[in-house]
Amino acid sequence: MSAILYGIIATCLLVLVRRAGYVSSRIAVALLLLPLLFTARALLTGRVYGPVDVAYQSEPLASMARSAGVTSIVDPSLSDVTAQFIPWNAAVRAAIAKRQWPLWNPFELGGSVLAGAAQSAPYHPLTLLSLMLPQPDGITFIAAITYFLAALSAFLFFRTFCSSEVAALFGAIAWCFSQHIVSFILTAHGSAIAIFPLVLFGVHEIAREATARHFALLVAAMTLITLCGHPETLLHVAAIALAYTLVLTRKAAILGRVAGAALLTVLLTAVFLLPLLDAIPQTREYQDRARHEDFANRYSWPLVMHLLHVELSPGVDESAHHSAEMRHPWVGTAYAGAIVFAPALYGLWRSRRRMTWFFAAVVVFGLLVGANTPGVSDLLRHLPLFSIAVNERMIAFAAFGLCALAAIGLDSWIQTPSRMDVMFIVAAVATIGLLGIGREVIPLLLAFACLRVMRSTTAATACLIALLLLQRSTEAGGMVATLDRRAFFPQIPGLELLRRDPAPFRVVGLDVLLTPNTAAEYGLEDVRGYEAMTFGRLAETFSLWSVPQAVWSNRVDDLSRPFLSLMNVRYAFVPRDARLPARWHTLATFQNYSIAKNDAALPRAFIPSVIHIGADRDALKKMAACPDFGSEAFIETAGPSITQANGNGKVSIQDNGNRLVLHASMASSGWVVISEPFWKGWRVLLGNRRLSLHFADHAFVAVYVPRGDHDLALEYWPPAFVRGAAITLATVLGLVLFSLRIRVRHLIRVPARPVPSSYPPKLPS
Repeated sequence: MSAILYGIIATCLLVLVRRAGYVSSRIAVALLLLPLLFTARALLTGRVYGPVDVAYQSEPLASMARSAGVTSIVDPSLSDVTAQFIPWNAAVRAAIAKRQWPLWNPFELGGSVLAGAAQSAPYHPLTLLSLMLPQPDGITFIAAITYFLAALSAFLFFRTFCSSEVAALFGAIAWCFSQHIVSFILTAHGSAIAIFPLVLFGVHEIAREATARHFALLVAAMTLITLCGHPETLLHVAAIALAYTLVLTRKAAILGRVAGAALLTVLLTAVFLLPLLDAIPQTREYQDRARHEDFANRYSWPLVMHLLHVELSPGVDESAHHSAEMRHPWVGTAYAGAIVFAPALYGLWRSRRRMTWFFAAVVVFGLLVGANTPGVSDLLRHLPLFSIAVNERMIAFAAFGLCALAAIGLDSWIQTPSRMDVMFIVAAVATIGLLGIGREVIPLLLAFACLRVMRSTTAATACLIALLLLQRSTEAGGMVATLDRRAFFPQIPGLELLRRDPAPFRVVGLDVLLTPNTAAEYGLEDVRGYEAMTFGRLAETFSLWSVPQAVWSNRVDDLSRPFLSLMNVRYAFVPRDARLPARWHTLATFQNYSIAKNDAALPRAFIPSVIHIGADRDALKKMAACPDFGSEAFIETAGPSITQANGNGKVSIQDNGNRLVLHASMASSGWVVISEPFWKGWRVLLGNRRLSLHFADHAFVAVYVPRGDHDLALEYWPPAFVRGAAITLATVLGLVLFSLRIRVRHLIRVPARPVPSSYPPKLPS
């Protein structure tokens, strides 16, 4: 099914660009088939293209690995896809299955924002299209279409300065299968950076001719990158696009068109952007980065030189920067295949155009930023927004710059053939110096032999493309696992026991059991989690119940912590021989793990016996000494801190995604504590009356309920989403009305503008 959907979507896109005159039939077929180099086995046999094997490193899946067809872990560094992006996709699917907006993710960190965290990309067209398929097929489809869009976007942009389609195709292949794109496939950053050339293409086209079609093209490109859900990449792409616009032209009118397209993009994506902007200041990451806690380290020049080596060389030992604990562990690389070096050098030598020097500068800048070079990185840390971003990921632009230079070099050689074979010897010598003699050098030597023997530029170019495909398939074709469908989160023995529990509950895995976030695949709510946007107040409680980790989920080592009971943790996956604390007992035992039950777990909503109310700055310290959060609760209100008995009553709760229904029978008025992380956007309704919410136990929700029997609805419905949806809807309606007005004015159909006989046409002087 994924192959059918991929074929339909890719073909439709190629028909559009073919009708616009941007691509020939033979290149269109090549672009359509290109992603199959990496994904054919998954697409054509119903397998899964994705690093799901990483989840089998720990129980309860480890003991099921052989039966699921997982014999080894291909690349453990791709854990973010397994532990974040695939579970987020499951959370989006769960929300839509309940006919809810994908605003709330109940499956990690006791509940967290979903659309507001952006990286689940719930409104992106590819995400929405993938929902037509079962999740294993949807994941494969997203990977294949991302490779396709990377190649198509790069090809369209490279054609703006390449006279030869084949040269543009060579650069597009290098970009599509560059180490950076393959490493980040199925991530928000990967989806955004893959189609970044489409923005540059839109800028070029709107500068060439200010038509509604070109304006719509640029807006569409900007909108797609925005909806990918990676704000850092959006910022970096905007910076490079602005630099390209200034290099392309300095005319105020063209700059105004680009700015207008950016403004329209913001309005169209307001439903996505406003919740994100509302959520960011509430996160631990924002608070830490605003204080420069994560980015204050300065790199030494020896380390910078080592990192520059790593960025250009896929096989270099990276232990130097990992042991230094300075560099972000998943930054990326500029490597796109050693065979790209020679035509890139040739382009620098033979083509003295402004575009050549621009991409040379992009390569140098990307390498320096990627290595966190003193001076360059210091400058970025003092710029607004860049100061809180992981700017090292701009190394991706160095990879793209090398691909662009390679396209320029090959195009120059096709137009006026000369001694490019010498460049392959130079590149081979440089590669040997960087990497040592290895498989990276062999295609360079083969290319040299081809250029020496072949007299036809067409045959030689085809040989270069074949060698590039061979090299990249050998080097990166197996980076992402292709697995049998049965490996995609099979049913875990014992889950049927948990599903018999009618009341809402949460789970946890002791130590490394139950890979964090993957509980979403089973509809289980885990209190641990691994997010790029962690609720700051919840993170401040981590030490009360877990062991915080630098770049991974917090780890639970002690089930006796009372805070776990507060968070409604009723079940835990534990090693088979684990010693359980008091009030925990073994529910069931399996091959290499057991499921334990917590008899002291508090319900999702409860009425504490004693409350400490007021603005108490030492509440966290007092909570650390609290033995039973069912007996006492800490509620933040205005006024002095006091301790008093709470009201009496009973409360029951039913959850349904981002909506919880409570029935409270209060013998006397009192406070009800609900262990949902109190992100901005929660609201509680008593009939038609809205009640005030307060922080309980530092990170959760408390509401004061009057005496009597009441039905309350607690719902996550952030005002930022409502405002954003209104802006997006108004913008779409405005565009529709504007289009209808234009149609009415042109009752007689205007003949279509003829397509230029040759592409690319020159920009107006």
